[in-house]
Amino acid sequence: MTQLADWAPNPHALIVHLPIGLLVTAIVADLVAMLRRDPSAIVTVSTGLYLVGTVTLVTAYLTGRSAAPEVYTPGMAQSVVVRHWDWALWCVWYFGLVTTSRVGLRLATDMPRRIITVGLAVAGLIGLIVLANTAELGARLVYEHGVGVAAPVSVDR
Repeated sequence: MTQLADWAPNPHALIVHLPIGLLVTAIVADLVAMLRRDPSAIVTVSTGLYLVGTVTLVTAYLTGRSAAPEVYTPGMAQSVVVRHWDWALWCVWYFGLVTTSRVGLRLATDMPRRIITVGLAVAGLIGLIVLANTAELGARLVYEHGVGVAAPVSVDR
């Protein structure tokens, strides 16, 4: 894969923050929906955010997997890379299932029953834990190990 620009070595670096923002916003919208007497409009917006967030999450996962062999990864970072991949895959599966369930509920029922609204918010909060762990591991790769941002150092002797 060719480099996009000097400041953007691969598309993962450009895409990865979008699903985080969209999914966190969707989770906050679900929490707000729990406080409303008629949450239907907010639940509709939240479901849309989940759809777009999950699509961009899959894109971030795929671009991250394809970027991994192209970036310098110090030996000490290998275990963090593997854990990040595992958490990212869990994140993709979890949000994929939650989003599919939300859309199915939306099509099958008229949705805004209190129990469904609370259930969706709880599912989002669980997803937030998975998303936060994945993001934290990615941040460790970048800020502690320099993966994707640090060039290999050549030692001239």
